[in-house]
Amino acid sequence: MANPIAAAVDSVRGRFASIGGWLDNPSVDMNTRRWLTGAAVIVLISILAREPILALVGVCIALVALGTRLWWEFCFAGLSYVRTLSTARAFFGDEVEVTLRVTNVKPLPITRLEVSDNATANVQIPNRTLERTEQPGLRMLRSMFSVGMYEQVQYRYLVPCRGRGWHTFGPAQLTATDPLGLVTRREASDTTDGFLVYPRVVPVTELIVPARQPFGDFTPQQSLIEDPLRIAGVREYLPGDSPKRIHWRATARTGALQTRVYEPSATPVAAIFLDTITFSHLWSGQNSAQLELAVTTAASLASQLVEGRHQVGLYANAPIPRRSRSIRIPPGRRPGHLTRILEELAMLAPAFGERIERMVVEELARLPWGATVVIVTCRVTEGMQRSLLRLGRNSGTKRFVIVAIGNTPELVPELRRRIPVYHLSDEEPWDTISHITLTRRR
Repeated sequence: MANPIAAAVDSVRGRFASIGGWLDNPSVDMNTRRWLTGAAVIVLISILAREPILALVGVCIALVALGTRLWWEFCFAGLSYVRTLSTARAFFGDEVEVTLRVTNVKPLPITRLEVSDNATANVQIPNRTLERTEQPGLRMLRSMFSVGMYEQVQYRYLVPCRGRGWHTFGPAQLTATDPLGLVTRREASDTTDGFLVYPRVVPVTELIVPARQPFGDFTPQQSLIEDPLRIAGVREYLPGDSPKRIHWRATARTGALQTRVYEPSATPVAAIFLDTITFSHLWSGQNSAQLELAVTTAASLASQLVEGRHQVGLYANAPIPRRSRSIRIPPGRRPGHLTRILEELAMLAPAFGERIERMVVEELARLPWGATVVIVTCRVTEGMQRSLLRLGRNSGTKRFVIVAIGNTPELVPELRRRIPVYHLSDEEPWDTISHITLTRRR
């Protein structure tokens, strides 16, 4: 049978060890054990010297040490930090309201709380300077809070949308300091929030893709595309028919495979190819102003064509960070299609991808019969022109249009005759233009 006295002694030792570990927590800025030891020495000296004031000083030191240690232990209990955005999508020129909210639901005030919130470099707040950080592309937004018992404090910032792309906040670090400034405690908030700014969309004064007849006065002998929403009937299955066309109810009724037949549709199709390489030689770098003007032009053309009831596709030789190496959106006109195009353009990152001529070659065979290929580029080299001429001769039923951004292009004579070329000067910055005026080069 165990000795009850020994068990009691072990229990007391365990409790003292637990208290000692609590006092000696290395995460706390101050050594509470030393403070209490010093206070005990002062009290002992005051007793020996019969100095009550000195004893009072020792007691005060002990109370401060214990109170500070308890404050450190419970300062983040019942404390929450929340960041909210007024919208998740915005257009150029909008303002997004960012609200930082701290809530304290305990009877312990936090007199000084510093919130250090990471933000991407494209975040700008009027009358506030965001500090640089060691991580490239990140800035630091610091906010000071003083939160009383059972209180909620919030700050609101208006973030102007002056450039496309993701504007992201977080993660954040919360730093609380006790009222006497003796200890601090830090806690991380790993939540992130962000909003996407669409590229700028402005009116285009010219219609470079005809609304109905992409071949001028020539009327094609077959419809441009079929409308999958309008079923004209069924027929027997033929080798080579897509499995998606099989009409299963008719197949079950007749006992033989039946294929849907769709009514023809004359909806025109346009495929926009955005060239993100701004110089003829890759070692020359990137012209960011021309690239943004090209993105604005592509977004504006897509908006104009969708409003004109075109089926529009988008292709770009630039990556979407952490998602894809290029943008490839087949032509479509369903609800939300333009939104998808604008989102991809918003997230497009400057990079040196494959030549746009090669992307056109890869995608040309997948485009519907009679589609118009619109190439938006800042570099109209002689090699590009000859490549497009070869494609134009070989494609037969597809029409090509070039939109040249920046310098006036020098065109080879055959290209002048066969492919329409429009020019957009970069004299006016992309973020101030009110409309896009394209000049036909002849």
